[in-house]
Amino acid sequence: MADCIVAEMLAASPLFQGCSVPEGAFTVSRYRAGQVVHDTPKGVPSVGAVAAGRIDVYSVAVDGRDVWLNSLYTGECFGIYNLVAASDLETVLCCGEDTVICYIDKVTLRRWMETDQKLAFQYAALCNAKLQFLIKRIEQLTTQTCCGKIAAYLLAHRSADGQVKSSCSRDGLARQLGISRAALFRGLSSLQAAGVIAAQSEGFVITDSDGLEQILYSSAK
Repeated sequence: MADCIVAEMLAASPLFQGCSVPEGAFTVSRYRAGQVVHDTPKGVPSVGAVAAGRIDVYSVAVDGRDVWLNSLYTGECFGIYNLVAASDLETVLCCGEDTVICYIDKVTLRRWMETDQKLAFQYAALCNAKLQFLIKRIEQLTTQTCCGKIAAYLLAHRSADGQVKSSCSRDGLARQLGISRAALFRGLSSLQAAGVIAAQSEGFVITDSDGLEQILYSSAK
């Protein structure tokens, strides 16, 4: 069972896809929705790769608020930024739903990378892409309107059919986005009036993804 889970993760992973995996390199752990995870399971510095579920990544602001940065899905990794430079990152990783993670300890990964040029190149490409994403995300967080912040959240959490299930209360979502509860409700109402989202019993559905993306980009200018 564990081998099948690892195989499915590898097939979806931009980092590990197509590489020859050392035998027994990965261990599998399961977490419940709401649990906080990290890159040192049992005290061992590791890289985690999502095999199923979702991990929400937050940054802790100076006033103590959790600001949502990104969500990780099947094949995506955490713990890669300090693979070489051993330093702690000021982020919080929380399971947005029941989640399965494949862990590989960083010593094993570094040794594997030394002998696998493809893995080393994919690691460099992934870090490059993540750096570009974080630069854009910083721009969005510092310049966006409330509608823009909400649009970014909805687009990042949508399923293939445009559904966005609520993983927390409205108060919780407002805290994540760094806006007031009143601003959140005004923003949601504005997006519904614009016809780009519609409310549902368990969250929202994006009815016009192009329109929602346009609102996002316009708010960041």
